[in-house]
Amino acid sequence: MIKRIEINYRGIFQKTLAKKIGSDIVLIAARMGQVGFSNGRYSDSPERNGIPCKYFAFVSPDLSEEELEAECGAKLDIDEANVSIVLDDTMVKGVEPWAWHGIRPINEKLVEGGHLLVVSRRQPQELLPFIGKKPFNYHLAILEGDASFSGLWVFKDDLTHERVLGAIAALDPQIISLEAVQEYLWQKTRDERRVQAANAAYEEVRERLYTVTPADGIEWPYEVPTLPKWHEFREGIVVPAVPRGFQLGPRGQSRNPQFKRGTTKTQRPVVRFDLCTKCTLCWLECPDECFDPTPDGLYDIDYEYCVGCGKCAEVCPVKECIVMVDELRFTDNSSPWEFYRRDPEGYIAWAEEKKGRERVIYPFVTGTGLEVVTAEAVPQGKKLPAKGQTRSKSKRETV
Repeated sequence: MIKRIEINYRGIFQKTLAKKIGSDIVLIAARMGQVGFSNGRYSDSPERNGIPCKYFAFVSPDLSEEELEAECGAKLDIDEANVSIVLDDTMVKGVEPWAWHGIRPINEKLVEGGHLLVVSRRQPQELLPFIGKKPFNYHLAILEGDASFSGLWVFKDDLTHERVLGAIAALDPQIISLEAVQEYLWQKTRDERRVQAANAAYEEVRERLYTVTPADGIEWPYEVPTLPKWHEFREGIVVPAVPRGFQLGPRGQSRNPQFKRGTTKTQRPVVRFDLCTKCTLCWLECPDECFDPTPDGLYDIDYEYCVGCGKCAEVCPVKECIVMVDELRFTDNSSPWEFYRRDPEGYIAWAEEKKGRERVIYPFVTGTGLEVVTAEAVPQGKKLPAKGQTRSKSKRETV
């Protein structure tokens, strides 16, 4: 028997966190007399910031180390998962697999009766409208918290790592048991906080386990690309060029259709076109060239290519003109500029509803509480400088 675990994370930002979870699953399983190993996809180059990536862990009570590695070690992806962990809930909208074989559902590899564990502050009913349907029942578990970006080059310790281990023990004790997790954390750290964090997550997940039926979720809207058969390859090495072109308007700039990085973002920019001064900074500074010049001098956004880096919001000189908003507040990638041209007042109302009044500022060490800034409402067409804003602040504690 083999238990397969996949850890879905954001490239670079959560790499060390995912690696720690995967390796500790193996070490804890070994204490239980099982055999395991962990590996992961390449994900540490700067151009892969935030892109969906995976770490894997494999545990078996009856195979030898050689047999387990022979079964599981030579693949860039797994065929099925008993537990699928999602460290950033915006990935439930779909992920780009290795070599971009289309946008795939987050639960694609999950087996019947398996567990999808999501770190989120949302309820299952809020996540399922983005998750593809399965023809069988499985379980959705919520581990309350914000996306932990504690896996950059230096590990930022916020107890997400220990909490995920406790949650796995609650979902499938055949992989790792709570007692083994407790013993491992205590002997490794001598820190009671870490043991208690795992215990609390264990109880929390057991109380927040939701059974997903074939009626739940959505019909997956993205097409799976058709890969050529071996006999259809051309001779030699052929890399077709991306057709070049330019025209004013939505999607007017030529882009590589095989490199849509929209699932990379946890937030997307929302633009108040009525506040835009046409300074061109968003268009010039966007590292992924996802802004399209329009005939009226404004700049549309192609959300299929936007990675949510926030550069446009940083450089915009106008107060509340470009604001980064939680990706899970949106259900499609349609052109915001076309909406604005069709119904300016309706678009402004929509943009303000999506933005809300809260602006979240993440601390250097995640998991220690978020600073929430209350933004002032800006009247239609009133262009104010972004500097020197007067804002009230509050603190949101994280688990």
